[in-house]
Amino acid sequence: MKHKTWFYTLPLTLAVQGALAGTNLITDGGFESGSLLWSGAGGSILTLNTAAAFSGQSGLKLLSANTYCINGALYTLNSAAFQKGKLYEFGARTRLGSGTTSADLRMGLIKNGAAPVYLDGYSATSKAYPDRWTRLFGAYLANVAPTDNLKLCISGGANIPTYLDDVFVRPLTTTEIGYQPPTTLDYAQLVQADGNRLVVGTAKTPLNVRGINVEAYNYGNDIAGAENAIDNFGWKNYDEQSFQDIAALGFNTVRLMMSFVVFEDNANPGVYKDEGWAWLDRNIQWAKKHNLRLLLDMHEPPGGAQLPNQLGLTATTQKRLEDLWVAIAQRYRNETTVLGYDLLNEPYTANWFAYAPTLINKIRAVDPNHLVYIQPSYHPNDLGVSGKMYPLPFDNMVYDVHFYDTFASSDTGTTPYAGSVAAFKSALANEFDAFYDASTDTFPYPLNSGEYGVVHQKYAGEKNLGAEQWMTDLSAAMDYYGINRHMFAYHENRFGLYSGWQTYPGESTTINVPMKVMIQALNNVPITSGTDSYPTTPNFPPKTAVLRSTAVESLPITIGGIDKQVPINIYSGTYSINGGVYTSTAGKIKNGDTVKIKHTSSANYATKVSTKVIIGGAVGYFTSITQDTTPNAFSFATQTGVSPSKPVDSASITVTGIDTATAISVSAGSLYSINGATFTSTAGTVKQGDTVVVRHTASASYSASVTTTLTIGGVKGTFKSTTAAKDTTPAAFSFTALTGVAPATVVESNAITVSGINAAATISITGTGASYSINGGAYISTAKTVVQGNTVKVRHTSASKSASAVTTTLTIGGIKGTFKSTTR
Repeated sequence: MKHKTWFYTLPLTLAVQGALAGTNLITDGGFESGSLLWSGAGGSILTLNTAAAFSGQSGLKLLSANTYCINGALYTLNSAAFQKGKLYEFGARTRLGSGTTSADLRMGLIKNGAAPVYLDGYSATSKAYPDRWTRLFGAYLANVAPTDNLKLCISGGANIPTYLDDVFVRPLTTTEIGYQPPTTLDYAQLVQADGNRLVVGTAKTPLNVRGINVEAYNYGNDIAGAENAIDNFGWKNYDEQSFQDIAALGFNTVRLMMSFVVFEDNANPGVYKDEGWAWLDRNIQWAKKHNLRLLLDMHEPPGGAQLPNQLGLTATTQKRLEDLWVAIAQRYRNETTVLGYDLLNEPYTANWFAYAPTLINKIRAVDPNHLVYIQPSYHPNDLGVSGKMYPLPFDNMVYDVHFYDTFASSDTGTTPYAGSVAAFKSALANEFDAFYDASTDTFPYPLNSGEYGVVHQKYAGEKNLGAEQWMTDLSAAMDYYGINRHMFAYHENRFGLYSGWQTYPGESTTINVPMKVMIQALNNVPITSGTDSYPTTPNFPPKTAVLRSTAVESLPITIGGIDKQVPINIYSGTYSINGGVYTSTAGKIKNGDTVKIKHTSSANYATKVSTKVIIGGAVGYFTSITQDTTPNAFSFATQTGVSPSKPVDSASITVTGIDTATAISVSAGSLYSINGATFTSTAGTVKQGDTVVVRHTASASYSASVTTTLTIGGVKGTFKSTTAAKDTTPAAFSFTALTGVAPATVVESNAITVSGINAAATISITGTGASYSINGGAYISTAKTVVQGNTVKVRHTSASKSASAVTTTLTIGGIKGTFKSTTR
């Protein structure tokens, strides 16, 4: 696969193996001694706690007010224990003690009180969760003097209890890893080419390679002499547990996608780093322990990944590539865990097939025994046709083509897979056409597909467009020709079984469950030429929303993975082979045949019928589910404080959980509207996704309720409205006082507006000769009533003497307001 075009890096896939095994510069990193050797900063509180234990009996509980590393947990390191220029791995297990969301944690080094050098790279890989243990992990190229004050800091989640355990700091060296390359070659375990197949040892036991790619590099900083954390690294992505998982999935090989920067820096070409050998040694240990072989893939060679917008290999980078492969082959020439050497991933360099013999000869000079894998050149100026294979005059070779098509690689495509095993066989013959013998329908050399796969969006867990069948059909076609293969990929964002390669599988990742089920099915039984009677799992896509008591026919599937006729038996249904007559009688079927199943759907709604079919021992099912007219439960929010006798509309609800038109009705005296249409009381139908609003008239009384029941497919939801309590006490009011008025003159106030009531309130006036007017009407002095929004004015006769006042009081619902006039 192509990734990025820049390559200034120092990547090593340095995963954690037995975090506390071997050298650890953290004393009591497992927090088991009972003594707390860490300190809290910035008000952080540290305690030993049994709930914080990932392993053992105790761990560290950190409670911090913020997420700053310098205000978290601090540990004073012995700077004299660090060797300048050596690479050190840092790590810890982490989990949140409470909460429902994740928190980003940081890990850093504080040297002589300076700002932390952060070690944890991608923030996405540093997340802690309350429901699982994850890990912090980073690396540091030591630039420390013995007199330096050196502290490790780990942040917590802000005001969230954070658990830490199994903290370690250790050197990554070949001495620390402890692997010793074999001094002699065990020919009994060596994989070699024999005709068009791979075999193991002198007994020539056939080996069918079923592998998966592990991305083991990333791009980062490669700045000579710079002291900073290696920010962009691919180290937080897999470990020994991943190799164990790969073996459990039925794979027997890992294609280890390497970068040259694991072994050398651009600033020092040809000076191979001890940590690079330690890294590869450790991968070999993991593979050996879990009975896996490693195909060493030079995914990023000196000069960078092979892309059309780069120059490809130059004379300088060719020499560096040759020297690096010679160094690798020299070290591992007797290691049979190494399957072979994949020279260059997806070459894009002129005259690749003319140059490749030089590279092969140099490898063979130090290691004449291991397989050499070669891929076609994609450069237009090469032998043969761009993207096609070309035979070379060497034995013990494997020819490798990566296989993707538009369906497999399009993230946004919506067209279901509609191919076949036959179509894939034709495509494979075309890919390897330089070798294909049409007269025998075979190839003369061992073949491999180093990458193939389908983007996760096409699997059943998402768009369900037939990814599983694509993989099954391609696998069947590859089995037909005996093509070895390495699925892409174990952990990667688009094609991966796990959603990312910057985090450990099972931690901050999502697993593609349908893909895992498919992998287990495809790897169920090893395929042995001439005796394979166990086909790929016959997975029939289910059909939903079918009519009741109706004959339902499955989509056809193509049988793959067998090389002889096998029995087919069906239970509670019938089957048809290659479009023939449907039958329930046991029969025979062969590789490449198509099969359809038919049965009668249930007489009930939302009811499943399954038909079981057994083909050569592989069990499959075809399922139909009748239309579902029972929606998910729904409810309307109650409305309170509504006005009496007024229409009230509910909030809308969305109909979900049905897959066909379903009856809808409303209780007497109420209405409903579908998708904003006219309100109606007549029963009708709704479908999935429709929105519904209910309307009724509020009670004519205060503090009284009206309830409407809406029924959809037998499921009832109620809408209730309650009128407000009676309120005749208005908001406070006042009139503007007047001064300097003429004596013995009728004086009129400003108008006030009655507010804060929802029922008629009593109004009265006191004061000699005083009167009031409602809404501009006649002035009166007798008691009446007013309602919300009425306007009121007051009138009285001013004092007959100068500099004298007259005051009138208006009372509404018990609230008083005065109007005062003063003569001049």
